[in-house]
Amino acid sequence: MNTVLKWFGIFLLVLVVVGLIIPNDVNVRRSIEIDASPEQIHYYVNNLEQWPKWGPWATMDPTMKTTIGETKSGVGASQSWKGEGGNGKLTITSSSPESGVVYDMQFEGDPGVYQAGLSYQKQGNSVVVTWYMTGEMQPIIIGNYFSLLMDSLVGGSFEQGLASLKQTVENNR
Repeated sequence: MNTVLKWFGIFLLVLVVVGLIIPNDVNVRRSIEIDASPEQIHYYVNNLEQWPKWGPWATMDPTMKTTIGETKSGVGASQSWKGEGGNGKLTITSSSPESGVVYDMQFEGDPGVYQAGLSYQKQGNSVVVTWYMTGEMQPIIIGNYFSLLMDSLVGGSFEQGLASLKQTVENNR
């Protein structure tokens, strides 16, 4: 019995030490080229009422209910959501038809605030749109392990959303 407890203690100690060494940085990025002007893309990205037309979340969590704040587009626009997949909120902090939208995002139960956005980079007659999310996972140790998973957890939804944004924008120019 003592041997089992010793090995269990060593295992826990290793988990804690490794958890402290792993960085807790989150940096998820996905890009797509859209055959449109930045202004045409911005119409769908800047206005939260347009997000259901291209956002991936309704298909990922059909129970999700989204509430858009009083300001619906541009700086200060906000929305919150509740669903089986989790609850959270976002607020647009920067908006430019030339460069994109930046927003702060929080998830219920996570003390961190993540900066995310969709940036535009003109490339000839098209625009490369990059959807990104950065921040630091909390709490320490648990968040450090979760930070390793964030790219695989969030990246697929970014890819799906960008593909849908491309189709929406290009079909409605």
